[in-house]
This record gives sequence, structure tokens and C-alpha cells, in this order.
Amino acid sequence: MEQSKKRFLKNMVGFSLNTWIGFAIGLIASPIATRLFSVDEMGKLNMFSLYASLFAATAYLGLDQAYVRFFREPPAGSTSKGLFTFCASSSLTFGLVAALIALPFWRGVSVQVATQPDMVVYLCLVVYSLCLIAFRYLSLSYRMEQNARLYTIQGVMQVLLTKIVYLTIAFRSAQAKLSIVMLTLLMAAFTLAFAFVQRRRVDRHFLTQVNAPFLKEVGAYAAPLIPLAIMSWLNNSVSVLVLRNLMSVAAVGVYTSGLVLASTINLIQTGFNTYWAPYVYENYQRNDQRRFFTVHRLMACLLTGFGLTMTLLQAPVYLLLGPAFRGSAVYFPFLFLTPISYCLSETTGMGIGIAKKSYWNTLIFMISALVSLGLSFLLIPLWQDAGAAMAAAGGAMVALGIRTLVGERYYKAIASYRYLGYSLGLMLLAAVANYALSANAVVKYIALAAIYALALYLFRREIATLLTTARQLLQGGADALKRKAARPTDEGDPS
Repeated sequence: MEQSKKRFLKNMVGFSLNTWIGFAIGLIASPIATRLFSVDEMGKLNMFSLYASLFAATAYLGLDQAYVRFFREPPAGSTSKGLFTFCASSSLTFGLVAALIALPFWRGVSVQVATQPDMVVYLCLVVYSLCLIAFRYLSLSYRMEQNARLYTIQGVMQVLLTKIVYLTIAFRSAQAKLSIVMLTLLMAAFTLAFAFVQRRRVDRHFLTQVNAPFLKEVGAYAAPLIPLAIMSWLNNSVSVLVLRNLMSVAAVGVYTSGLVLASTINLIQTGFNTYWAPYVYENYQRNDQRRFFTVHRLMACLLTGFGLTMTLLQAPVYLLLGPAFRGSAVYFPFLFLTPISYCLSETTGMGIGIAKKSYWNTLIFMISALVSLGLSFLLIPLWQDAGAAMAAAGGAMVALGIRTLVGERYYKAIASYRYLGYSLGLMLLAAVANYALSANAVVKYIALAAIYALALYLFRREIATLLTTARQLLQGGADALKRKAARPTDEGDPS
């Protein structure tokens, strides 16, 4: 097998390890949570997570990305420890100041989460958000050092706490408030423990390295990323926010539980997105666009195949959720269109990054969020939470279209738009059939099976390539194990 392809797939799988383990933990957590909590209480928990992620994304101030960019090349004579301490402490300080400024408005904030004013919920939101900020930097430090073992251990422990361990209190009382308090206490203890483990990264005298050139270089890189982080969060969350305000937290509970199942596609997306950027910047100057088009075709095949397979197997998949949460099954395929569109845009819009025109990403996320917002107000009154799924899908496809057109303008990465049409067309067909034919299961599954057969035909070349590559990887792994097993025998042979 071509070495570059083998290396690409190996690294993609390696970067996905955290996601695979998180997926396995999620398979355990979802059935427990959706049977312990009512849809209302689950909605409150998910709104808590939603607002905590907004708080953290705002408080990063783009400094998390600045830390990544300058880790190997600390600016203005600073050190990596000084850079880490400056970025982490600045984000945490800003988060704390923002929480104090927002304190007079605690009633309105807590109502959005708990449906009634609650100071305890507000304080938990602040503490949990600050922990998310700290964990972001603690995680990035291992990632930048390429310490996969400690990165995975830390990440898996965080997933265990936030998906499994906090549920223990729900066996006694399945109230969102008690679970929020437990989740916050556990996350605080976890963050303090790993901050202690990584205490040597902190430079107590980092302020001596902070001078005008340092601030100018770091600030110039970080500042444009602040609106991008907020737009990215809004783009992913606008349909949930509108659903919460037009309907109820119960509708949010059902909708976000469906999102959890649809997020299984992250098994492909996360590993790909993590490794794709360095791969692009390493290879784009070779002017060999064929390799990028090959990746685009294979990703379109993988993403579409995964989405259609999960749609076809939705009946056993939804057995994981409690009976009250299974209403999202009728619009389940629409939920796949957002991650599929985003992942495909990474292959078609890579010219934006190559040309260093990052402002386009902020503009595209803003347009996508506005489209999702408009569609949410239009479709949610008509089709409730199904309308929210359709609105999110619409915004994601608009973003894919714009990002593709702009990216291709700066760097020709794909030879044909055909595979975009295949992926979006097949998933839209499946989503419409699944929703429109939900009252007649037999006809619905016949239609879904026909769409699946069409996908197998359209992607037949890509499926053959993936199967061949998989066999070669397995054979290569088996050969490596044989060589490793034979080595001690060879060394002990006197001949």
C-alpha cells in the first residue's frame, strides 16, 4: 500500500482513540440517563452544558489557539511555560471577571437553564465553565507534546466523570439541580487534580516575559479568533436555543438525546479533522490535487455510508434511549447532515486556510447561524423539534456550499462536485423518506433500503478502495505482530 495513504489512515485512527472510548462510554451512559431522568430534567441538564460551553468559548479569547500556534515558537523571547501560563491565566481571569459582571443578571441566566431563578445553578454554571477552560489548556499541553497516552487517560477520565459518575446521585433523586451540583463538584476535583499533576508547566514569573512585542504578536493572532469561537458555538446551538424558547426544555431533552445518537459519526469526523489540517499544510505545495480529491471521495463515502447505516438500523439503535426520548427517531437522519456537511467542507474549503483568509470562516459561520435562526423560527412552529433538526441541517448545508465555493477559489482541491451531490442528495432522500413515511414502517424501510442500494452503486469504486486498504492495513498489522513475536527467538538462535 502507498506509504502516504497508510500513514494518513494510521494517524487518523490514532487521533480518534479518545472519541472511540468516549463513544463506548456514551453507549453505557445514554440508556442510564434517559431512563433515570424525565425529558424535562434531561433538557435542563443539556441546557446547562450548552451555556457552559458558550461561557468557555467566549473566555478563551482565541488564546487557546494562540498557544497551539506559538507552542513551538514562543514569541518575543518567551518560553513555552510562560506562554502556557499567560494564555491559561488570561482566559481564567476573563471568565471570572465576566461571571462577576453577569452576577446581577443571575436570575435570567438561571431561568434559561432551570426554568426558574436559582443562584446555586448560576454558581455551578460559573464554576463548571471555569473548569472547562482550565481543562482545555491541560488537554492542549499533552496534545502539543504529542503525548497520546496521557492525553487519552486525561480525556477518558473527564468523559467518565461528565457522562457516567455524576449519574450516581440520580439513582437516589433524578433531579437536574442535584445532578448539576454533583457534576460541578466532580469536575472541580478532577480539574484541580490534573492541574496539580501538570503544575510544572506553570511559570510563576511569566509576567516578566510579557512585553509589548509579546502582546502584539499573541494578540494579533488571537483577536480575530474570538468572534469565530462565538459564531461556531452559535452555529451549532441556535436551533436548540430557539426550540427552548418557542417550546420547552422537554422538547430540548428529546432533541438533544437524538443529537447524542447522531454524534456517533464523530468516530469518523474527529480523527479526520484533527489530522487533516497538518496533512494539508504538509502536502498542498506539491500541486498533486489528486490525493486531496481521493480523500474527499473516500470521506464522502464513509460519512454517507455511516449515516445511512445508522438510519437503516434506527430501531435497535433507539432501544438505547428511554421510551420518552424516542420521538426524535422520525427526524433522526436530518441530525446527521450537520456533521457530514462540516466534515466535507474541510476537504472542499481547505483553500481558505492555505490562503490564510481565516476571516471567511467567521463570515461563513455567521451566515450559517443566521440561516439556522431564520429556518428555526419558520419550521419549529410547524414541525416542533423536527423543524429544529431541519433548520440545523439547512444552515449546515449553506455553510458547506459557501465554504466550497470560496475555498475552491483559492485552491482547487476537488475535481468534481459530484460527490457532494451524492452525499447530500442521499442523506436528504433518507431524511425526507424517514419523516414522511414514519406512519408506515414497511414502506419506510423499503424506501430506506432502496436508497442504501443506490448509495452502494454510486460509491462502488470508493467502497472497493476502502475494503482493499482495510485488508492491507490488517495484513500489515498481522505481519508486524509476527515479526515482533519471532524476534526473541531469532536473537536467541546461536546460528
